[in-house]
Amino acid sequence: MTKKQELLNLITNEFNDFKKLNYGHNIVPNSVPIVWFGNAEEYLKSELKIITVSLNPSDIEFKINKTSKPTTNLRFPDYNGSIESLYIAYNNYFLKNPYNSWFKASFGAVLTSFDASHYHNALNTALHTDIGCSYATSPTWTGLTNSDKNVLEHIGAKSWHSLVEILEPDVILYSASNNFENKISFPQVGNWTSINVNSKSPLLKGTFKISQNKNSAVLFQVQGRKPFLQTSKEEKLKFKDHIK
Repeated sequence: MTKKQELLNLITNEFNDFKKLNYGHNIVPNSVPIVWFGNAEEYLKSELKIITVSLNPSDIEFKINKTSKPTTNLRFPDYNGSIESLYIAYNNYFLKNPYNSWFKASFGAVLTSFDASHYHNALNTALHTDIGCSYATSPTWTGLTNSDKNVLEHIGAKSWHSLVEILEPDVILYSASNNFENKISFPQVGNWTSINVNSKSPLLKGTFKISQNKNSAVLFQVQGRKPFLQTSKEEKLKFKDHIK
């Protein structure tokens, strides 16, 4: 089976789970699951395969502002109701109308360290993923009740791990709430190493066995208002050095 077919199958399964929830648990109305953001085909061609990880999509992915009516037309105009079109919409996300203020502030400098970008302007094309769930919620993850989180995370964690098994990344750049590094259920090779990056929270480095033949390096840091926000640009540009 091709990687594309594996990804299409994953989207199908995720969409079926999504429909069963019927926009409950504070899922944004008129939204769709966002299994990943970015061009998976370019990612798979990249010399260094990198994914970024946070908790779950913002409602701003489907709204111009907090009070506007949600729509997929804002950032996923290629979506026409089919699974194939959703695959295309994910791949074209950074070509259309991406949430630039969040993505560039969160991951721009970190990815630059690896000659990578979510956008189409670097040697390596990175994808963005969410480990909490792929559904946009209002409020976002930290504002959800524990009951909602448990329901969504049960689906989201399974989907995220399935996605990572397909993508087989070399590097995972992960910034989320405290202790979320423990949400990775792949077997860990060794222990976390703490790295001082002159920030309130240290950078944690770990290695996980994604498959029989693939280990992935993980850099994790507790986020501020946005991923890696507590770390200076100067330090972010050194992140690749911590993988060596």
